Amino acid sequence: MIAIYKQHKKLVLIFFILTFLLYGNALRNKYALDDDYITVTNFPVKGQNYVPNNELISKGFAGIGKIWKSRYAHDGESSFDYRPITSTSFAIEYGIFGQNPFVSHLINIILYGLTVFVLFCVLLLLFESYENKLLIATLAAFIFLILPSHTEVVNNIKCRDEIFSFLFPLFALWHCLKAYEKPSAKHLILIIVFLILGYYSKRTAVIFLGVISLSFILFRKVNLKKVLVAFGLFAVIFIIAFIIKKQVISETSIRKFYHFENPMFTEHFSFMDKLMAAIKTIGYYIKFSIIPYPFRNYYGTNVIDISSKPDIYLFSAILFLAGSGWYFYKTKNKIFLFGALLFLGGVFPFSNLMTPVAGVVGERLGYNASLGVAVMLCILIAPLFKSSTSFTLNGLLKKPTVYFSPVILICVILIWTRNTNWKDKLTLFEHDITHLEVSAKANSLMANEYLEMLKNQNFKYPPETLIQKGIKYYTTAIKNDSSFYSAYNNVGVIYYSYLRDLPNAKLYFKLALKSRSVYPQAYENLGNCYKQENKIDSAFTCYVNALKQDPKQYTAYVACIKLFYEAKQYKKAIAINKIALSYYPTDYTLVGQEADAYFMLGNIKLALEKYEEAYNISPSPQLANYLALKYLELGDTLNYTLYKNK
Repeated sequence: MIAIYKQHKKLVLIFFILTFLLYGNALRNKYALDDDYITVTNFPVKGQNYVPNNELISKGFAGIGKIWKSRYAHDGESSFDYRPITSTSFAIEYGIFGQNPFVSHLINIILYGLTVFVLFCVLLLLFESYENKLLIATLAAFIFLILPSHTEVVNNIKCRDEIFSFLFPLFALWHCLKAYEKPSAKHLILIIVFLILGYYSKRTAVIFLGVISLSFILFRKVNLKKVLVAFGLFAVIFIIAFIIKKQVISETSIRKFYHFENPMFTEHFSFMDKLMAAIKTIGYYIKFSIIPYPFRNYYGTNVIDISSKPDIYLFSAILFLAGSGWYFYKTKNKIFLFGALLFLGGVFPFSNLMTPVAGVVGERLGYNASLGVAVMLCILIAPLFKSSTSFTLNGLLKKPTVYFSPVILICVILIWTRNTNWKDKLTLFEHDITHLEVSAKANSLMANEYLEMLKNQNFKYPPETLIQKGIKYYTTAIKNDSSFYSAYNNVGVIYYSYLRDLPNAKLYFKLALKSRSVYPQAYENLGNCYKQENKIDSAFTCYVNALKQDPKQYTAYVACIKLFYEAKQYKKAIAINKIALSYYPTDYTLVGQEADAYFMLGNIKLALEKYEEAYNISPSPQLANYLALKYLELGDTLNYTLYKNK
């Protein structure tokens, strides 16, 4: 690659310049969708204890060891795939630069530019027997660079896993081609290293088993038997990496799927139904690669119709398959066939045929397949250029490029505009929601953002407006999918916390529990409603149900303890407190509440012991002064002096 760089310095420089021209305005963006899964995105709030949303990444270099034993992302109920390379990159970045979205976006843009350069080098080597190899490699790399469908991968910091799982196997393909020219241990080792790096970035790197095999079948004089042997050896590498992962990782993968993500998770689909869904999914990726509009941050049930009903996606797939077959039959162009097979192989794992895809489709999921699109388009337009060994950069800037300048300009505008949409979660959601009226998940995400603004008192809009927007989008989510349990719960929170409307709040919390019986947060929220109505027994039953379902639900313990304290049932408050302390033994609030209960029971000795324990956990002048006065009342001058001095 160094030799290619030296020979084509100007071209490589242009690739990187274009990358920054296209994506430079993304450097102003903040954190957005799903970035909190993979890096530290929450900032300290004045007057509150700061707990980073991603503990492992917040440790920087010190967290790397644990990263290699953990799933790459977690939420309230799930732990996701194993991607230690991606997570390690974020830990290193955080260790050096701290919490800095500018740096995160800069790294993604640089990696994207590097991908374009490596792709150019690989294609130049792969097509070395073709007279117009430089033209083909340049055009394909340029088309790949300006595809607007890549905006999610570059702008979404979390999507660094997509970039890595494509970039590392590209390096592996390069070394496979070099090893064909001159076999050596060096190339073999690097092939193994880059394949493993890709797999540990995201397991979709396995797709390159097919890419590498196809490259040798079509463009190198290697018999099928040798290709199969090499395929088997590379497959063994991935199997070993998988076994190592199973041995090293300290937690199981937990992922629950719901109807609002994909109807295939909950509805019966016959094989023919799945086949039709797969054809339409392929059609979506074809259509979006050529006409990337509208952009959506999430799809899910109802957005893409995967029934047997004819639509633009079905016709797009049929047209692609028929047109590609006809073109290859007429031209026998192996590079075009290579591109078509790359595209089909890239989208097949996400076609919903073998297994349903969360979200049904996704812009980022077409990233690998887009290489095939770039190669096919390159072959279709290459005849317009002077295809000879004397092809130069200047030749790329003459008439043919001028002809395509309107298309290039449209791509540039789409990319620039989409970059600005990714400014932050709110900007992204508010822009895309107009194209996501029927997506339950997208409407819920929109409402979640308004609810967070209410909780954090971040009033871009007046509180009354945020309340109405939150209710609007939660109820739209419920309308789109009546099983959407969290939307019921969250709209109930708005009615309870901000409108003081207990009847509606109780209604929605009960609907949440009807939709999902194991839902500790909804039980706790319903308990809060009963507590407000002074229905102590009903409230207690709800809190107990919440704690049975989640013994570590801290807020349920606190609410239950306060319930009994306010009802002057201090012994019950102490009993619940002791259970809570078994899970949170160093919690200042819990220890203080137990001390208060002992004090109300008249057990001053135990109360003071607990107050002292609370002081040792979190020393404060106020508590020290309180202890000093109490000891003075008891005539204990020694302890009075001790705490008075503190």
